[in-house]
Amino acid sequence: MVEEKFVCPVCGFESNGNGLCPTCDENLRKVCYCGSGKFSSDCCGSKESETEKVEEEIIKAEVSGEALSEKANEDVKKQKEEDDLANIEEVTD
Repeated sequence: MVEEKFVCPVCGFESNGNGLCPTCDENLRKVCYCGSGKFSSDCCGSKESETEKVEEEIIKAEVSGEALSEKANEDVKKQKEEDDLANIEEVTD
């Protein structure tokens, strides 16, 4: 059985599973099974399979969802701080 290898195109982090690089949050790319060390999409004339494309889209959606959630939490905290400051100003007047 051929072991799949995934590498971060930015920092070179290696993993045996698809996902995001824990170092720089880039999508890991599959390395070609032929031993060339090139990414599978760039080697042996092979194209990424449909499942790999779907997995990549799911990962992108998860990352964007997490970013939106973090932004929403920051906005709520900022609004609460502004409300607290407004209340303090009203009391001191």
